[in-house]
Amino acid sequence: MPWKRLFTFVGIYSLIVFGLFAVLKPDQMLRSLPGLVFGALVALMVMALLTKFGWQPTMLKSRAQMAEQRAQQQADRDARKSTRAPSGKAASASSGGDAEGAPRAKPAPTKRTTPGPTNNPRRTRSTRKR
Repeated sequence: MPWKRLFTFVGIYSLIVFGLFAVLKPDQMLRSLPGLVFGALVALMVMALLTKFGWQPTMLKSRAQMAEQRAQQQADRDARKSTRAPSGKAASASSGGDAEGAPRAKPAPTKRTTPGPTNNPRRTRSTRKR
């Protein structure tokens, strides 16, 4: 359990909330302290409980853990790219019908998408709508 990181996060959160109270209601700062402490304790307990059940947000990870996770994700990406079959009928039939790595065919031109160099027809002063 990363208690130091949990306490740091909850401490920063509490300071931000206390700063908001100082700006918004400066005359009620001391009255807000018990509620702030209670909220911080509840947040700490909920985060500790979620961490026990496997929740691990980025703010609680060490740099080594984040680097290891990035390396694992990159290795997974490389493995997926290398196992993709080349595009074609045999590849789509063997992969279950949808080849993930195959490029999509260009859709046919419509009224809005012309095959020409521009979508805007040439307009002159006399043909312009007013």
